[in-house]
Amino acid sequence: MTRSLLALLGLMLVAGPAFAQQRTITGKVTSEQGTPLAGVSVAVKGTSTATATNNQGDYSIAAAAGQVLQFRLIGTALAERPVDTDDVINVQLRRVALDLDAIVVTALGENASARSLGTAQQSVRGAEIAQTQRENFFNALSGRVAGVDVTSTSGVPGASSSIVIRGVSSISSSNQPLIIVDGLPMDNRTVNTGVLASDKSSTTAFSNRGVDFTNRAADLNSEDIDGVTVLKGPEAAALYGIDAANGAIIIKTKRGRAGGGVTYSSTMRVERTTANYQLQRVYGPSSISGGALGSFQYFGAPYATGTQFYDNVDGFLRTGFSQKHSFTFSGATADNTINYRLATSFEKQNGVVRTSDLNRINVTGASQARINSWLSTDLSMMYTYANNNQVYKGDIGPLMGLMLWPQNDNAKDFLTPAGTRRRLTSLAASAELDNPYFNVEKNAINAKTNRLFGNVGIVITPFSWGSIKTNLGTDNYTTQNLLLRNPESALGFASNGLLDQADAITRNLNALTVLNINSHPITNSISISGLVGNQVSDLKSTTDAQTGIGFLDPNFVSMNNTSTRSTLTTIEQRRLVSFFGQAVFDYKDFWYLTFTGRNDWTSTIPRPRNSFFYPSVSSSFIFSDAFPGLRRFVTGKLRIGYAAVGKDARPYAYRPSLQFKTTAYGGYGYDFWGPNLALKPEYKRSVEGGVELAFLNGRLGLDATAYRATTKDQIVNDIRGSYGTGFILFNLNGAATRSRGLEVSVRGTPVSRPAFAWDVTVNWNSSGSVVTHLPNGIPESYVSDTWLYGNVRNGVQVGLSTMALTGFFYLRNNQGKLLIDPATGLPARSSAVSANFVDGGYDRQPDFTIGVGNTLRYKRLSLDFLFDIRKGGDIFNATEHYLTTRGLSMETLDRDQPRVIDGVLRDGRENSANPTPNNIVMIPSSNPLYYTNMSEELFIEKDINWLRMRDLTVRYDIPGKLLGARSASVYLTGTDLFILTNYTGLDPIVNGNTAAVGGSGAVGIDFGNFPMPRGINFGLSVGF
Repeated sequence: MTRSLLALLGLMLVAGPAFAQQRTITGKVTSEQGTPLAGVSVAVKGTSTATATNNQGDYSIAAAAGQVLQFRLIGTALAERPVDTDDVINVQLRRVALDLDAIVVTALGENASARSLGTAQQSVRGAEIAQTQRENFFNALSGRVAGVDVTSTSGVPGASSSIVIRGVSSISSSNQPLIIVDGLPMDNRTVNTGVLASDKSSTTAFSNRGVDFTNRAADLNSEDIDGVTVLKGPEAAALYGIDAANGAIIIKTKRGRAGGGVTYSSTMRVERTTANYQLQRVYGPSSISGGALGSFQYFGAPYATGTQFYDNVDGFLRTGFSQKHSFTFSGATADNTINYRLATSFEKQNGVVRTSDLNRINVTGASQARINSWLSTDLSMMYTYANNNQVYKGDIGPLMGLMLWPQNDNAKDFLTPAGTRRRLTSLAASAELDNPYFNVEKNAINAKTNRLFGNVGIVITPFSWGSIKTNLGTDNYTTQNLLLRNPESALGFASNGLLDQADAITRNLNALTVLNINSHPITNSISISGLVGNQVSDLKSTTDAQTGIGFLDPNFVSMNNTSTRSTLTTIEQRRLVSFFGQAVFDYKDFWYLTFTGRNDWTSTIPRPRNSFFYPSVSSSFIFSDAFPGLRRFVTGKLRIGYAAVGKDARPYAYRPSLQFKTTAYGGYGYDFWGPNLALKPEYKRSVEGGVELAFLNGRLGLDATAYRATTKDQIVNDIRGSYGTGFILFNLNGAATRSRGLEVSVRGTPVSRPAFAWDVTVNWNSSGSVVTHLPNGIPESYVSDTWLYGNVRNGVQVGLSTMALTGFFYLRNNQGKLLIDPATGLPARSSAVSANFVDGGYDRQPDFTIGVGNTLRYKRLSLDFLFDIRKGGDIFNATEHYLTTRGLSMETLDRDQPRVIDGVLRDGRENSANPTPNNIVMIPSSNPLYYTNMSEELFIEKDINWLRMRDLTVRYDIPGKLLGARSASVYLTGTDLFILTNYTGLDPIVNGNTAAVGGSGAVGIDFGNFPMPRGINFGLSVGF
């Protein structure tokens, strides 16, 4: 012990003279066009001393004569400058498509040279994300990273977004990646309606249908993001363990820089939507009696000439308006031994749908300090307050009410003179769809979230051969959810009003310690570096929910205003303990071999199977360095990787829980879920190979990756078992899937001149997964929440895609021809629904996707725009089916035309060699069953393509002196400006459920969802 203390004291004494020889070096970093570059990493080679340029491209760093400064920025070539006698060193960085010397962020927040990586990852600068002005930064990643698919549930403020890397592999569990912020996990959960007390009753349950809640990663302010790195597969994310089986998104937040000063930015946004179906205005309601409609069906006589019609849809929607104000104070000492950054932002967004809005406040603080030569710290804190009002969707939402409301009646008149709900039909109040204005005024979905994310990082370097890094963090948030179903509305009439309240308190604790071992030569040609570490993660979430029914006063929203109440407390706990290690062998800086291993102990798998080890190995070969003669033509590397990774179950998946029983004599009894003490972790094995190439002196680059992955012992949730067991649902191992794909990224600079430059990025991806096995030989597995309309759901069967749709479709003979009922002339459907969910050949997985980004810069003016292209994939247009069966679709206008449906009669000869062709003539207007009994199969639109303008930004840098500022810029940003598609619905980017639903969810099921609105932002940013 005494020797160790003396050694540390000696290091401190030696460090003093070293600091005394240093002096402050300053300078400016610019592009080839002379534009100042912000966020450029400036480091003293071979040391931990580093800083970054500010918004004006200026930097300041302490260095000694003889040392070398390294300048790095994503998309530019490494620049090195020796420190001589000059105190000012200005640098111009050259853009390149491939920079093998770049330092990139990898797993565990570690930095590594790009040349050493044998796995696929892709980075996006924070500035690119922030300039899109998306409220949820997930939506800004779409099209910018090959292999990343982002789906928003709707265009309402606060809508959840799901993100999937390399396709859907799990058929019932989450497929979303791990989110890491500054080295520690960030909770990205979305509220599941299963925690609501009302979900315990089938008559009042939502089952994740008709409602939505924000995914919690949206709490992060995009203007605080310095950069995002996507680790695409298990090979790259293996060190993160079971939580990163679906890949990982690594987020680095901003830190202070020398000369930072004060920055204020303000943006105003207007939005409009095209949520306007073209509805037929020829035929009126099916029946009218005593001035009341018999229903909201329109198979009646034509409207009288001169009938006045109202555009209820367009009149209901409004112009959305948003504003965001951000204030940042940052800086650093001249030698960057201490830096600091404090930022706050306020955002107020009013959506295009009445009463929908989002108010959010973000406060962030961060500081780094190099206390001495062997100790440094990195502290950060983020606080978020969000208040979100959403509207219902599907057949309980305002969009369906808008379209079904009679077009010859003004929907704005939604109240009677007495102030009660104005009714139009003779149906029961619970069976008549709500007037859309009444719906949004009287029914409510509100969520208030307070969140605190803290991270304390310490790096100790008491010896020359390595360092110890420790991060301690907490991610705590409380969300107060309120869902109101008004006693007069169709939603709440049967219960005389229903109020749900659920307070979710979530606590995440994380501790990560890593011992880094610097590169050490083994021979003259081979060196080794590595790390070992430990991580402990502890989650506890408690949701206290209460539901009240029977309002005493219909207009007083309070749990105390309900006559009958019930409660539900849901507790989730999970603890994960891990040890891991990595070894990197380096042969002459052109051949790298990396081995990793990790062992996890999880609390959600029964012992002893809760401990499992998984390895990975990858290799990178810089062939242009191994064979220098090739450099004249190409610079590049080859890479290959293999990884095995485990995945555990959700909390309490293997033991039944007790609950209070309302049956005679009360007491406790088991819940629906039965035990499975044989539950074991699922395993995923993946192999990938890739190549990175650069041509034309770095002006053209290619990054291509092919991969194949398999899962076995996959855990399938909520499989129905025999009632004789005393339970209903079980969580079982036994599913298996196989995935494969190809990702290609191309970067190029077609034009590079002193005054003008043009950069192009193309991200192409094709992927797919199929099911190879299901537990216990069951014929189909599906997530019940996706059975949200009619008889189509996200069912999978052996041999089908993980994005398949199964349904209760028309019956066909052995030749695939429709069977026609001889009595009606209509296609036949089986009456045994559950036994006839079959594969109809429908797959929501696209053939490929492409993101095309362009950046053009002319002096102080720049233009950025991104196109999002998709080819193939099916979408269930449930909204159109809903309108057709009620006589409102334009496709029903030919109802008076006689027709014979192509098929064969179901007369006993349908499967013979000579079935009887159908020759029965029928007229739909005489038999509305032609429309009302239509199979949903006819509304699954196949091979949907689109070209979407994701975002466009025009920016002009104003000379600072004109405003008395150091820097200033104005910009105009447009999002989702237009879409060209063969889809007949409102928007092909759709999710009928929320991001909380596992498997493929209801992605590609369109039912009563508002589309993404077109938005225009105008912003100003000034720095002092």
